[in-house]
Amino acid sequence: MLANILFLKHFYLLNKKNDIKEAYNLLNQASREGKLHDGQFQEKLNLKCETSDLSIIVIDKSSDLIASIRINDEDLLLRIEQGILELWPVDDFQNLKVQMLADPFSNNKYMQMKGYLDNGESFLIRCAYIAVEDNVYISNKFLLIVGLIGLTVGIISIIFFTNKLTKPIVSLSDISSKMANLDFDAKYDSKGENEIDMLGENINRLSYILEKTISELKCANKELTRDIERKTENEEMRKEFIANVSHELKTPIALIQSYSEGLKEGIIDDDENKDYYLDVIIDESNRMNNLVKELMTLSELEFGNKPIEVERFDIVELIKNKISSSNILIKQKDISISFECEEEKICVWADEFKTEEVLSNYLSNAIHYCDDERKIVISVLKKEEFVRINVFNTGKPIPDEDMERIWEKFYKADKARSRDYGGSGIGLSIVKAIMTGANLDFGCYNTDGGVNFYFELPIK
Repeated sequence: MLANILFLKHFYLLNKKNDIKEAYNLLNQASREGKLHDGQFQEKLNLKCETSDLSIIVIDKSSDLIASIRINDEDLLLRIEQGILELWPVDDFQNLKVQMLADPFSNNKYMQMKGYLDNGESFLIRCAYIAVEDNVYISNKFLLIVGLIGLTVGIISIIFFTNKLTKPIVSLSDISSKMANLDFDAKYDSKGENEIDMLGENINRLSYILEKTISELKCANKELTRDIERKTENEEMRKEFIANVSHELKTPIALIQSYSEGLKEGIIDDDENKDYYLDVIIDESNRMNNLVKELMTLSELEFGNKPIEVERFDIVELIKNKISSSNILIKQKDISISFECEEEKICVWADEFKTEEVLSNYLSNAIHYCDDERKIVISVLKKEEFVRINVFNTGKPIPDEDMERIWEKFYKADKARSRDYGGSGIGLSIVKAIMTGANLDFGCYNTDGGVNFYFELPIK
């Protein structure tokens, strides 16, 4: 628009002046060669006048009109014939000028050149002058309208395409930020149409691989931590086990050694004392033998070397048989035992051998700790999906501080009485290992007049 205002008018005038000068050169050359009336020259000059919108008049020395091209102004022709169109004398081309003037008769503006050809004939070359200012205004108005439309379309296009281009990039940036914070839930919605979508697919794949790898690393780390904890725990258990076994075996070994040395040295003369010494040696040997067996059983249970063999059997019959086999010991301890069950037969799903082991340890524990009224009550309580077996014995309650620790190896709540009945402190640990390995409930609690131990077995 600025170029139009500053330069369009001058550019237009310069082009028109050049057109007039070119027409003059053609006309002057034809006059020198006497070809003004030649048909070929007339066609060439007509073409120039048509393309440049020129009008040409040639007048001889007698002021007679000898040639006119594209002259349709009757008033102009009349003035030429009357000789009132003034021609100024010129000597050469350099003095010829293109003038801007307004015709007083038609009030139109023209650009014209007039003078004499080389052969002395007069000429007039005229071109109608178009108001360049109006054209500049129209052109600038058109440019403004087109520019505003183009600018509006450009802005809309830029917003649309920029949004289309930057939106997935912003989305990828957000996803990468979340990935940096180990959040792998966000995924890029890829259509797979261009490089950005391909980048989004690669980021999704990277997110999946990172999430999977980190998950595997976390699992491996947890497993390693558990292994370290198990190793530390096993090491502590090993040390505790060695200390406890050493402590438990120290007394019987010392007794066996001392009584054996006494027999060897012959410090006992009578047969009765010899039998007593031999009985002590045999009892302590049996105690060590039982301790070793229980330790082996517990070790197999804790390390899972003895698999669980689930089968269906009658728990009522198992309890009755166990009571029957323990009758001699029960009578020796002057204990009364009773069995309570509403049904004659209750079948359960469990390992029969390990269930008998649990029952034996409960019953043995009840026999050795039975006191006061000296009663033992074994009862079976049937529920919808399981049965609870209770082993109750009268006697002193278990102190609260010992209630949780009685399941530990070698722990004895009543240390004063433990040696009297030969307990090793491993029986309840075996119960815990069996029930924990089978994911079954067990426990104990104090009641009025005694202690009740229980364990549960599934019936379905």
